Amino acid sequence: MKLFLVGVGLAAAVALSGPAPAADLRLGYAQAPTSIDPHFHNSGTNTAFALNVFDPLIRRDDKLQLQPALATSWTAISETEWEIKLRQGVTFHNGAPFTADDVVFTFERLPDVPDSPSSFAFAIDAITEIEAVDDFTLRLTTDGPVPDLPGNLSYFVIVSDEVGKNATTDDYIRGNAMIGTGPYKFVSSRAGEIYELERNPDYWAGAEPWQKLTIRVVDSGPARVAALLAGDVDVIERVPANDVARIKRSGNATVWSGPTNRVVFIALDVMHEAPLANHATDKSGQPLQTNPMLDRRVRQALSQAINREALIDRALGGDGVLTSNLVPEGFFGHNASIPVEPYDPEGARALLAEAGYPEGFNMVFHASTDRIAYAADVVQALAQLWARIGITTELQTMPHAVYIPKANDFAFSHMLHSWGTGSGEAAYTLNGIAVTRDKPNGKGPSNRGRYSNAQVDEMVAKAQRTLDAELRRTLLEDAMKVVIEDYAIIPLYAQKATWATRSDLTYLPQVSQFTLGSATRPAK
Repeated sequence: MKLFLVGVGLAAAVALSGPAPAADLRLGYAQAPTSIDPHFHNSGTNTAFALNVFDPLIRRDDKLQLQPALATSWTAISETEWEIKLRQGVTFHNGAPFTADDVVFTFERLPDVPDSPSSFAFAIDAITEIEAVDDFTLRLTTDGPVPDLPGNLSYFVIVSDEVGKNATTDDYIRGNAMIGTGPYKFVSSRAGEIYELERNPDYWAGAEPWQKLTIRVVDSGPARVAALLAGDVDVIERVPANDVARIKRSGNATVWSGPTNRVVFIALDVMHEAPLANHATDKSGQPLQTNPMLDRRVRQALSQAINREALIDRALGGDGVLTSNLVPEGFFGHNASIPVEPYDPEGARALLAEAGYPEGFNMVFHASTDRIAYAADVVQALAQLWARIGITTELQTMPHAVYIPKANDFAFSHMLHSWGTGSGEAAYTLNGIAVTRDKPNGKGPSNRGRYSNAQVDEMVAKAQRTLDAELRRTLLEDAMKVVIEDYAIIPLYAQKATWATRSDLTYLPQVSQFTLGSATRPAK
């Protein structure tokens, strides 16, 4: 039997400010949620928004450590059974009591949200049975040992059985089903522009200090800074590096910065035998008959042509950290033996020539403009670096809301992506972007290039099913090494995150990069 240590720290952490003054808070988001249905799309922005209205069973704090939320304890009573104790006295925003039935319904809904571009099904994939022992006790049975089950339970929020059982995603979008147990109640929205919430005075962890929470979407970095300095918003995320000094000089704003869980990487199409329509052509513009990304030497050449230190310094203004893995240093499963790819344009040209492209070729590269900080500058820098080895790159960028459905339909061949490791360990990342895609079973939901390696699949699956921490670490480190050395998924850097607030506010930087009302407090 193994008891996972929990406590009552979350309630104290959430109710930091004591009696709640009547005040409003306006957050400036860089990107709109793709949907406010909390189970539609496993995306950082969507999850950050959902946490204002709903609660998970288990929450992660600013350092990604597990904290009790709607669950007060979680105990492994055997290798395949877990007992979850639920918080009593919690009510939904409509006054209905929270019980085990709501958790059971949520588990049933997660895999069955129609048209979900990236499902939360992976989080409960190993659970074969969920039993409501009583109103506040659950017993979960798994199909083998699942050491990170508590972490998996932190990824999704709980919705009401009463409200949700006949609700569609459209009902959530319209606000009809936006009834949670969270710190704020949903009021109204104009999708993609503004979202209005009001304080939940009966919140189980203590009422928030903000009477009203408004989220405004300002997708331009300079425009967000201008909105903050003009007093139109109170908190902004993704502060452009070249605006940090100006904000500090303003005298009425403060900058907050910290490390994150997110790695920016390149994903390459290793599925199609021939390139997608004109995504790769010869130097005269004629379509190539064979997809060049099927050749590992070409993929390696793309990686070797990237001067990562210069990329971080010039395109990011230093707002990044070198990484050789798909998870940041210090995360469980990070393989320290993998070196950062050295900048070697001569070696890259030799690899291209060896692969049959001595003059290089042309390719189209896609990225969203509002999901990754500095994305426009990053892709411009990549195009310039690749031009030096003979690869002419046409950049096609678009808003994330347009980009993500196309990426999920495998409409792109060469892409800029990012992934945040919400669990603090590599299994989540590898399952999300590197294992063979099996959407019904929650495998590889964001594997955009359709990378597939049976060895990686086997190691990750085994790591997810062993309670032996050292064996799990070894399996994840070995799987990471195989993925990196295959070059179908090429890490660039780990992101830093920067927020700015009015000078009379404080913000607690989140490793998750989430921008939350609950992380914002009046300055003392």
